[in-house]
Amino acid sequence: MSQMKWFKKLSTVILIILAHYYDYLLGRRACCAHFCITDDLEKSNEMITHCVDHVREFYDLKNAAATPVQPPNAHLFLGADNASSQAKNNYHFAWMVDYIEEDHGLQTIQQNFTAEQHGKGTFHVPI
Repeated sequence: MSQMKWFKKLSTVILIILAHYYDYLLGRRACCAHFCITDDLEKSNEMITHCVDHVREFYDLKNAAATPVQPPNAHLFLGADNASSQAKNNYHFAWMVDYIEEDHGLQTIQQNFTAEQHGKGTFHVPI
């Protein structure tokens, strides 16, 4: 059974979040993949923001456990595809504004989108 058929059978969605962060224990930048598995087949705004908040909180707790203790992350950079129903809409923008106003230690949130039709169709390399 293919992976796609398996996920359809389970009726689940995987949201993958790649986190680039400064690892104070290693003394350098690092990257880690986080997988959020949900039964929200619509990939709703609430589900996406919940996953982003959970990953942000994970790194703030990691910084708090470092020796010496490090401050919470001040900047959050989000990258998404061009899906207007999931991340490129007024709900998500309002969430970012409210999230900054709440006390999470964040100073800025930056949202980046890829170009339309990214990864769609065939790719031709000119010879």
